[in-house]
Amino acid sequence: MKFPNKEQVERVRETYPKGARVELVSMSDPYTTLKPGDLGTVDHVDDIATVFVNWDNGSTLGAVYGVDSIKRVPKISGTVRAQILAVRATGKTNMFDTNAVQRIANDLGYYELVCFIEDDRKAYAAFILTGGTDDVE
Repeated sequence: MKFPNKEQVERVRETYPKGARVELVSMSDPYTTLKPGDLGTVDHVDDIATVFVNWDNGSTLGAVYGVDSIKRVPKISGTVRAQILAVRATGKTNMFDTNAVQRIANDLGYYELVCFIEDDRKAYAAFILTGGTDDVE
């Protein structure tokens, strides 16, 4: 296994800050009870970019850089969720037309939603597709 350089470690730390919610995609440890789809909260990232997670099932096994795979679970605040639903209720646009949604949100004074779409279009689309009640903080 090749160890990550300093820049790679910092990128992992930026991607998975303490408190971020993650989902397990795959893990190479044959003895773990963790399975793809399990959720957890990041505790810390060490100097070789292992992401230590407090898994919801009680495990604290880390995801090893370059070996295991995890992904961030988007968090949508209750405010942004309410704003999305309010824009949808206007019936003025297809909710996948993010530019139109941002214009309507801006007109309504929903600046949090405007910024959320700008910052994380993938999380916005995931919420529109799934209704994502599990990713609301």
